[in-house]
Amino acid sequence: AAAGEAARADFARHWQAEFPGEPAPRMELGSVRAMERELERCRRHLRRLQRALAEERFKVGYLEAALARAPPP
Repeated sequence: AAAGEAARADFARHWQAEFPGEPAPRMELGSVRAMERELERCRRHLRRLQRALAEERFKVGYLEAALARAPPP
């Protein structure tokens, strides 16, 4: 339990350095297995976000191109 608390405190310190003023997300860091599960969750979330970002970029590009071809109002 103490190792998990130390790991959470370390993570929170690094998080605050990267994102000042933002509370650190709660993660289970009490064991290697728990960290592996957190890592997999983070990777899945990142893949979903990357997909959403790619979709939005596509829509922006499409709309910009369509508007560039459109006759002036």
